[in-house]
Amino acid sequence: MSGIQAALIGSGALVGLGVFLLLRAVLVVEQPRLTDALARLDGRSAAAPTLPLTQAGDRWGRIAGRAGTWAAGRLPAAGPRTPAQTLALIGWTPEGYAARKVGLAAFGALFVPLLTAVLGATGVRLPAAVPVAGSLALAGVLFLVVDLVVRDQAAEARGQMRRALCSYLDLVSLRRDASEGPTIALERAAALGEGGVFRRIADALVTARLAGEPPWDGLRRLAADTGVGELADVADIAVVAAQEGASIAPTLRARASSLRVQLLAEEEAAANTASEKLTAPVALLSIAFLLLFLYPALARLLAT
Repeated sequence: MSGIQAALIGSGALVGLGVFLLLRAVLVVEQPRLTDALARLDGRSAAAPTLPLTQAGDRWGRIAGRAGTWAAGRLPAAGPRTPAQTLALIGWTPEGYAARKVGLAAFGALFVPLLTAVLGATGVRLPAAVPVAGSLALAGVLFLVVDLVVRDQAAEARGQMRRALCSYLDLVSLRRDASEGPTIALERAAALGEGGVFRRIADALVTARLAGEPPWDGLRRLAADTGVGELADVADIAVVAAQEGASIAPTLRARASSLRVQLLAEEEAAANTASEKLTAPVALLSIAFLLLFLYPALARLLAT
C-alpha cells in the first residue's frame, strides 16, 4: 500500500468519525443512567443531587462554556432566534444551541476543503470556486439543520406532555371524587406521577403557591411556556370548581377521553402519511426487480 493510499484511508476514517460524532451529539437524546432509573423504580432518590434538565442534560452547553455564552448573545443578530421556552422544553440551553449551530457550520466549512485536498492528492483537480461554494453551502445547510432538530424534538416533547396529561386528568378526577379541594387535588395528583411531565406540573403549581397565586395561574403559565394548550383547559376547569363549587370529575374524565381520541387520530394520520411516503420507493423497487427479471429474455429477443 502506497503512502497516498494510506493517507486517503486515514483521512476518510477521520472525516467519517467526525461526521458520526457530530450527528450523534446533535440528534441522539441522552439516555438516563441505569442507577437513576432503578432508584426511581424502587421509590428511592438518586444518590447524586439532580439538576434541572437544562443544566444537567445539555453537554454542548457545558463544553462550550463562556464561548457558548458569547455566541448565544450574538447569534440572534445573524438569524432568527429560537425561543428560550422551546429550548427549555427539549433540555437545551441557549449556549448549547449556539454551540451546535456554530460547531456544525464550522465543520461544514472545513469538510469541503479537506475533501478537495484529499482529491488533489489523488490527482483530481477542482476549480477554486467549487470548494469555496461547496463549503459555504454545506455550512449554511448544517447551520439550519439545528433549527429543524429543535422543531422536531419540541413537537415530540409536546406530544409526550399531552399523553402524560391524560393520566394527570384521571388522577385529578379521582382526587376530586375523594372530596378534595381543587388546589389539593391538582397538587397531590402531580405528586403521584413520575417523569419529567409530572415534575414540570408540580414545579409550576409550587411556584404559583409560593408566589401567592392560585394553582391554575401556574398551569396557564406552563401552557404558555410549553405550547401545550390543554394545560390551560385544565386550569379553566379548576377555576369553575373553585368559584362555583361544581363537581368537575366527570368533566375531567371526559376531557381526558377526548384528548386520547385526538392523540390516537394524530398518530393514525402520521402512520398513514408514513405509509404513503413508502409507496413510491416500493413501486420503484418493484419496477427494478421486474426489469431485472425480464432482462435475459429481452436480451435474447433483441439479439435474434
